[in-house]
Amino acid sequence: MARRAEVAWATKLSRTISIDRLPQESKRMGIGRIHRMPSEEGIGRKTISMLLRPRTWSPAADGSFVLDSNEVIWLCDQVQELLEAESTLLQLSAPIKVFGDIHGQYTDLMRLFDQFGAPSRESGDINLVDYLFLGDYVDRGKHSLEVICLLLALKLQFPSRVFLVRGNHESPEVNARDGFLHECVKRLGGRGPGVVAWRRLNLLFEWLPMGALINGCILTVHGGIGRYIESPSQIATLERPLRMGGEHAELLLDLLWSDPTASDDVLGVHTNEERGSPVVCFGPDRVHSFLRDNGLSLIIRAHECVMDGFQRFAGGKLITVFSATNYCNRWANAGAILLIGKDLEIVPKMIYPLDDLEDAWINAPSDDGTPGGSDAHEDLQDMRPPTPPRDAGSENDSPRASSHQSNKSMAPPPPRRSLLGAGGNVNSGESGGSSESGESGSTSAKCAGNGIDNRHGREASSSGSAE
Repeated sequence: MARRAEVAWATKLSRTISIDRLPQESKRMGIGRIHRMPSEEGIGRKTISMLLRPRTWSPAADGSFVLDSNEVIWLCDQVQELLEAESTLLQLSAPIKVFGDIHGQYTDLMRLFDQFGAPSRESGDINLVDYLFLGDYVDRGKHSLEVICLLLALKLQFPSRVFLVRGNHESPEVNARDGFLHECVKRLGGRGPGVVAWRRLNLLFEWLPMGALINGCILTVHGGIGRYIESPSQIATLERPLRMGGEHAELLLDLLWSDPTASDDVLGVHTNEERGSPVVCFGPDRVHSFLRDNGLSLIIRAHECVMDGFQRFAGGKLITVFSATNYCNRWANAGAILLIGKDLEIVPKMIYPLDDLEDAWINAPSDDGTPGGSDAHEDLQDMRPPTPPRDAGSENDSPRASSHQSNKSMAPPPPRRSLLGAGGNVNSGESGGSSESGESGSTSAKCAGNGIDNRHGREASSSGSAE
């Protein structure tokens, strides 16, 4: 089909012509004004073209963003139609890559795409494997707009391959104080257009799915099962749009905010001391009974920084994955994704923090609540300090840093280990062993049933793994 443009006169009359005729029409019209209207998918293609650059992307020197406020709103409008057509609990099939929190750390997202495959037909693996993101796309980092807008554009281009689950930071009550509102105002043309785009994005977030089932036996959510989540059907029957504080407040609080207890030795359900009441922690006994009662094999969740980028809990029945490195420029943690193959073998893929990315995080408040840094803004005065990693000691004991060489690892790769999963056979994986990325063992999650995903129309076979 020929590409068309709309020609408008001062009289408000208009007609559509071929783009090839624009120069001639401009001369014929003289003082008339010609403008080119974006095509149906033009903004999505523009976003991917400008942002999906795993090896070459760098932030603009002046801090500007590639889209304006109206283009961000258009992207939201298009993607919302896709989200409304999806279930609150997605039904997905392996092979699939699972990403944890990104928190505006766009360089880490590009590094993960560069080293372990990108969602692109031309140079990536989107035809071979699905992509599942478990929320917390915004806040903390300085490039939340890049993260969320690229993922929305990818959802628009690959609606049956790219899936986005909601995190606790995809709520205005949180991202108004933890950096995203400030970024929208600063980078989208000021308080007027910035706030309008921020509000539209948050309306879109209310339509994000709350979880996903992979091959009918691996439950993935952002936070956890907390106190009140008893079955996946509870998630599936939640009617969107969903707002915190509504009739499903207890379920949303569990799904988006709850954490496992500090160790497998701590049983039961308790008040979450790090996050405060009414958020809870749930013990390994809760994980085991939930899986047993629902015929599931494994829970995968994000939400908490862990030092190796992934961590197992409840004897391997629950795995936490966190994809942003050096969280808030404090912890020197690795970032990871989980690659789930067709045979449900789960392999973590890891990247390590780089010492030249320290300006990628918004300066967090000091202990007295005052934002640090010369660019502190009144919008950030109530920003919460980051939650410490599950497996780190005090901040003074964290493995921060000493390398001054650009593009070098801040901490050496951790020793190789097995990722013991749900009743699975542990298979030793080859170490990825470099200073910037690694692979740390694998596991197989055994699932009952035939593994057929009717929506995709493909079978999760018992052999092979994702590329």
